[in-house]
Amino acid sequence: MLDNKKVSAVLALGYFDSVHLGHQAVISKAKELAEKLNAKTVVVTFDGNLRAILGDGTSKSVFSAKERETFFKDLGADEVFFAPSTKEFLGMKKQEFLDFLNQKYLVRAYVSGEDYKFGKNGSGTVLDLNNYAKNNGQECITLSLLKEGDLRISTTAIKELLSEGNVSKANELLGRAYSITGTVFADRKVGSTIGFPTVNIEIEKDKHRLKNGVYGGRVTLEKKEYLAIINYGARPTFSLDKKLIEAHFVGFNGMLYGKQITIEFDFFMRDIKRFDSVQELKKQLEIDKETVKEYIR
Repeated sequence: MLDNKKVSAVLALGYFDSVHLGHQAVISKAKELAEKLNAKTVVVTFDGNLRAILGDGTSKSVFSAKERETFFKDLGADEVFFAPSTKEFLGMKKQEFLDFLNQKYLVRAYVSGEDYKFGKNGSGTVLDLNNYAKNNGQECITLSLLKEGDLRISTTAIKELLSEGNVSKANELLGRAYSITGTVFADRKVGSTIGFPTVNIEIEKDKHRLKNGVYGGRVTLEKKEYLAIINYGARPTFSLDKKLIEAHFVGFNGMLYGKQITIEFDFFMRDIKRFDSVQELKKQLEIDKETVKEYIR
């Protein structure tokens, strides 16, 4: 007898740490199957930085849990279940983990990538998942890993590209522009005095670092898109070593203090350098503005 109190669900399974094209394919297939079965699409993932918890503690995330949740919803997920990254939960045996999901949801089907692992020490494989589904009268779909040319689409590859500053190539694997979301805070306001007002946001300590540099990108404010010159890192011209994001939005002069914004990175423009004067910096920013306009059309 069916438990009508549970949500009838197709589960998209994975950590989905960068929500790249391969991850998107899993969620899209789960959505397609859920519509066919008149069920909800539920993304099952983990909160926190799972790679750091399971590794040596130094691994960083491409996107935070909050950022990933936004992407999941944009992809059509009806619900996102963030499993706790606790010692107790991660210590579940492979069948215990699947039993837990079936206690929480009326599971109609599972969708995952071929490299999906689950249970204590990642002992569960897609073969185990298929056998479990078969024994419980459920569907199970396993998708092959995707490639971009000769390059396997993976979070590891994306992190390497970001570390090199190659956001253009990373964006191809992500299927979207790499982005950082943060809250704008008041800083020195020097940019306003030279005709280039800027906004500043902190770089989350658990976020994988881009190569320090100046990037071209975009931001959407009040449903309007603006081009952006983005300084990622220190500001040596003003002898400031603290790494943050300082961005000038071309054509925008409003106040954003305290507001949460998302800045998208499109291409690496140049390395950060120390200018001998503010006037030299202003001259370079004029060049940067034209470069952004030329590159992003």
